[in-house]
Amino acid sequence: MALSKNKFSGNQSDRSRKIRISKEPDERRQEIVETALEMFSEKGYENTTIQDIAERMNVSPGLCYRYFKSKTEIFAATSEYYAIQAVEQMRIPISQDIPAIEKLNLVINRMFDFSVNHHEFESRYNEGSSIRAILLDDVAYQWMTVMIPIIEQGMRENTFSCSNAPRTAQFLISGLIHTFHAEMPAENAKEYMKSFFDFTQDMLVRVLGIKVD
Repeated sequence: MALSKNKFSGNQSDRSRKIRISKEPDERRQEIVETALEMFSEKGYENTTIQDIAERMNVSPGLCYRYFKSKTEIFAATSEYYAIQAVEQMRIPISQDIPAIEKLNLVINRMFDFSVNHHEFESRYNEGSSIRAILLDDVAYQWMTVMIPIIEQGMRENTFSCSNAPRTAQFLISGLIHTFHAEMPAENAKEYMKSFFDFTQDMLVRVLGIKVD
């Protein structure tokens, strides 16, 4: 049944802003996570409040609290989402029938492209050790799922000289990710990422025992 315009006489625009579209719980939760990612990228974790997130969504803060008990919980969900998105960009070449060294190059290039495109979010997380740890743990876990199969393939092809793929992947990823974020400047993050890309390539050659022509 159509709504009568007469019922919205006077301050119609103000009233219309209060009308909420009903969404499924999973959809609403995801909306909170994606909005929080925007806010954390723009303002940083410490300077973002749940009120800010709610206002960006045009909902009440109480709705956010239905899905998350605290801002820390929101950040944890946001960092997991961010890490999954990053790895999905890297996972694309894994199924391709190409040598491991080519897969590795594709993955590293896509990882840095993703980081550069999201440098606002990446550069914020020198803020607090506990908050940064949440992000780095999620990114490291997701990246491991991509790197281990590539290293195992390289070992089978005798192009990588290492004996234990999971340990090698963990050593590489943990070291690179923590160094990457620990040294990232608040300004000129893109330039820093480009220089770190060269460092990463050198580390991969050394740790994986890749022969350079």
